[in-house]
Amino acid sequence: MLDASKFRNLLYVLPSLAVYAAFVLLPILSSIGLGFTQWDGISAPIFVGLKNYTTLFADPVFYTALWNNLVLLAFYVALPLVIGLILAVVVTSIRTTEQLALRTLYFMPYVMPTAVLGIIWRWLYNPAFGPLNQALKAVGLKAIALPWLGSFAFALPAVGMVATWYYAGFCMAIFMSGLQRIEPSLYDAAKVDGATPVQSFRYISVPSLLPEVRIVLLLTIIASIKSFDLIFTMTRGGPANSTLVPNLYMYQLGFDLGRYGYASAVAVIGAILIFLVNGAIHRFMPAHRQGGQ
Repeated sequence: MLDASKFRNLLYVLPSLAVYAAFVLLPILSSIGLGFTQWDGISAPIFVGLKNYTTLFADPVFYTALWNNLVLLAFYVALPLVIGLILAVVVTSIRTTEQLALRTLYFMPYVMPTAVLGIIWRWLYNPAFGPLNQALKAVGLKAIALPWLGSFAFALPAVGMVATWYYAGFCMAIFMSGLQRIEPSLYDAAKVDGATPVQSFRYISVPSLLPEVRIVLLLTIIASIKSFDLIFTMTRGGPANSTLVPNLYMYQLGFDLGRYGYASAVAVIGAILIFLVNGAIHRFMPAHRQGGQ
């Protein structure tokens, strides 16, 4: 039995727990339940068992959305990680005044909502009057002034580059915090031993930043799997599903076609993917540097 103090502590937790249950836990459970039904959002749901899932795994559009999401991993994860790491090293080596300005400049995109950035970049990419194509034409590169968001080949990379620009500053900030906790004496010792800056970066900075790399991988991979608002505001999944991702497909199934049960099945698969990614990163990426440094 709970004693009085433990019961009192539980009472403090109950309001937050009730809010969490009402706005997070119950919708998740409802979505899982709807995944086994056929529901148009108006009439009573009809239980269909695993039909939504068997249909989903034979749906070519769903596989197209998954493939697009896999391609976007390069723009959401790999490029921001590499660019952010390089920026962190470069900015950290600059004097304090310039460092503050550059750090603010690079991090600023991450402060803005991605839906707003999507609208801004849709205008920047506009083939008729967008600044990007106007600049290309002004310097004699009219041949590559393309309809970026209307091209089957370039629409997905064009959206992905916006995601890279958005997350690179965030990754930089994470890596800068990691670089600041590395003992300067390690670099001094390496310099005395004749190590070049590249060798110091490879053998001191990178191993010491493994906890930060783990955090960046977790957050950016989850952001990629959950990507919706940036793509929705820029392309709506077009042209011809070339930028369609599972979350956007789920939205179209539910709110455009009224197939809420099928859309819930897509949502459940997306949640399972996030859990699998979390588990893999926790399993294979170290949380601390070896040796407890």
